[in-house]
Amino acid sequence: MLIRPGIVFKKALFILIVIVHTTNAQTHISFQDALVIARKNNLFFLAQKYNTDLVKADIITASLRPNPSLNLSAEQVINSKCFEENTGAFDPANRQSNIQVGKILQVAGQRKYKIHKAEKDVDIESANLSDYERNMLFDVANQWLDAWFALEKLEIVQRAKINSDTLLNVNQIRLRNQVITTTEFLRTSIKADQYQLMLRKSLQEYISELFSLKQLLGTSDSIVISDTEPVFRTSLPSTLDSAILYALHNRTDLLINLRAIEAAKVNLDLQKAIAFPQPEIGLNYNPQNKVPYLGAYLQFPVPVFDRNQGQVTRAKLQITQSESFLKAYQARVQNEVRSAYMEYQTNAATFQKYHLIYMQSETVLNTVRLSYLKGGTTILDYLEAERDWFEMQNQYYQALYDFRQSYIKVLIACNLISL
Repeated sequence: MLIRPGIVFKKALFILIVIVHTTNAQTHISFQDALVIARKNNLFFLAQKYNTDLVKADIITASLRPNPSLNLSAEQVINSKCFEENTGAFDPANRQSNIQVGKILQVAGQRKYKIHKAEKDVDIESANLSDYERNMLFDVANQWLDAWFALEKLEIVQRAKINSDTLLNVNQIRLRNQVITTTEFLRTSIKADQYQLMLRKSLQEYISELFSLKQLLGTSDSIVISDTEPVFRTSLPSTLDSAILYALHNRTDLLINLRAIEAAKVNLDLQKAIAFPQPEIGLNYNPQNKVPYLGAYLQFPVPVFDRNQGQVTRAKLQITQSESFLKAYQARVQNEVRSAYMEYQTNAATFQKYHLIYMQSETVLNTVRLSYLKGGTTILDYLEAERDWFEMQNQYYQALYDFRQSYIKVLIACNLISL
């Protein structure tokens, strides 16, 4: 009878992985576990979070008012012939001093718009972080899927090897009893050796995929893939139109563009405000030859040539550019969602068809195997049935892999991956 994956097989595979991979306790990582752990531990994502705090510092800078200015000056009579009678060189009667304290005034709401612009930049960076998270989770999801697929291929080879080893043991007895020829036994032995080599390669591929997953998760723990929890936990929109509509309202890259438009509009207000001259007012204390004077002053640039025309024009163009980018990104998002959704539907239908063939292949191999052991068919028929079974196993899980990957693409395209 064909050996099916069960408790004995799982234990054998687990022991094999433990011996080759690590001796430490292992953490079982499901699809959802991988997403949760990556959010907490991915080193690049943790570093990316600092960008928001860095931009928040600009709000502090924008909130600061200009420092007051202090100007000190003194003029000394240097010709002794001009000194006051009975005075020396350093006598106050021969010196004029000036102490000036001034302050630049931010007019036309310049400080308010600077703060508002800095706040909009924080909003943009927050959206950038969300978009970075979306793409990071996409990488994590795909890497988990690659590791899972490597595990499934390893299990297929392991099952084939167990079946082959069982048949090899039976044929050893049958060869001694002269029930089969040496050629039949060699065919069985060669196939067992092939599965042994394939098993080593598959195990190494699985371990390599786990290492890549560990890097994305930001963990040094020893991990193994767990497929006990459902991958398809998040419900997808019921129709393509609803999926596109959801994506247009929730995609993080579109949110970046929307906030960039808002920031560009605030920047235009800021540049128009900067076009107004910033006056400086202050007080003068001016002792002249022992006679003290107190005065005030007002100073401002005359906007004859420079009225910030270049930056105002630039700000207007930035608004137009941001709006153009938004339209371009909206078109790209619609195409991405449409492509991912249609691919998902196609792969879902394909997987359902493979599922039925997959179950039939199990029955066929079991029937041919029993027939061969009873002498009702040849070793060639059995090896062909086993090859067909092996190919169908790989095709079935390839179809499941494609189905799951297309599901992940829809999650990413609609920004449902974070739910």
